[in-house]
Amino acid sequence: MTSKAASRVLIRRGVDESKVGKWEPRIEFAVLVLQFVTYYLDATVQIVYITQYFGQTFTNVKMCSATWALFVGVMSLPVVQIPTIHDSGRVVALPCVAVVVALAVFFGEILSTRPWEKCDPGPTYGRVVTSASVFNSLGNFAYGFGGHGLYPEELREMKHPEDWPKVLNITYGTMVPIYLLVMYWGYKAYGDFAKGNINLNFPHNGANIVSMLMQSVQCYYGVFFTSITLMMRIETYLGVDPTRGWSVVTRYGVSPAVFRLVFRTFFLATEVIVAAIFLAVSGDVILDIQSLAGAVGMTAMTFFLPSLIHYGFNMTERSSNLERFWVVVNFTMGVAIMFSGLYGSLSSLFANKLVDQCPVEYVYAPHDPRDPCYVSGIHY
Repeated sequence: MTSKAASRVLIRRGVDESKVGKWEPRIEFAVLVLQFVTYYLDATVQIVYITQYFGQTFTNVKMCSATWALFVGVMSLPVVQIPTIHDSGRVVALPCVAVVVALAVFFGEILSTRPWEKCDPGPTYGRVVTSASVFNSLGNFAYGFGGHGLYPEELREMKHPEDWPKVLNITYGTMVPIYLLVMYWGYKAYGDFAKGNINLNFPHNGANIVSMLMQSVQCYYGVFFTSITLMMRIETYLGVDPTRGWSVVTRYGVSPAVFRLVFRTFFLATEVIVAAIFLAVSGDVILDIQSLAGAVGMTAMTFFLPSLIHYGFNMTERSSNLERFWVVVNFTMGVAIMFSGLYGSLSSLFANKLVDQCPVEYVYAPHDPRDPCYVSGIHY
């Protein structure tokens, strides 16, 4: 669709149709690469999250971060064998419950401790802002809306695709207020010390452990959800129908179910290896790789590619100036966030060092010297 939209725009601008035709497959390939890299990185983010949650929860188990990542990969193996997004509907209630529990713990921990009011030295705001950190935050902003690239597959698998506008209204009507509340209260409570893994800002108590375990469930589904479109595309390209099970034999001499087991195990293994590499880096690696994933492609899926598609298929000479302005703003903002986010995330990653993560050590509130409650301790 993007390649067709780009072709229509170029033809409108007077480019010869024969030249445009040569560029269509290249544009399509570039978008596919962009989508692949983006959601491949997103899957590694989910693995990193689960690895950290397990290490934080089971503190008596002294394992290296790479070992935890391998353990998470083995635990994720049954999840990625779910054939399609539609088939995952049987388990999707679990991550939804996990989100509710995590939010309850988030607000409970913050409102019960109120670091901005009860703690010494208290949170600081804006003291460690750099150009790289600002650009990094833009990439993370794009990451928060990164599901757009999976919408076509979700729409394709819907039983009633005509309900798609209702789905979007419910999704954004729920998600945007949650984002705003979490951003406001997280920054108010912890300021410059707020972490990508916000559970590290909480004390190591029962509520925090429950939250991390529930979020692990959510992230397990995230590993599947961010990988499924990529795996299905490759399987389809190789001539294997991902919706079939044991009833047929593929050109490779095995059933689709066996092929899926072998291929998806290998695919997941590569994601685990990449996650283990990221886990060996110092600093807030989650913020960095989220920003990288957001900048690489989620800005494209959210901002400038939809704008290009809208411009190519929907806009005419009768389109209003306001509509044209909105498309230009989204396109320009998307490109700006993409390149600035790449700069911020990559500069942050390369500024960090490889560290010994054997075993993994986590510091909870208020024991880090930078913690808002480090001097006073936590008072409920």
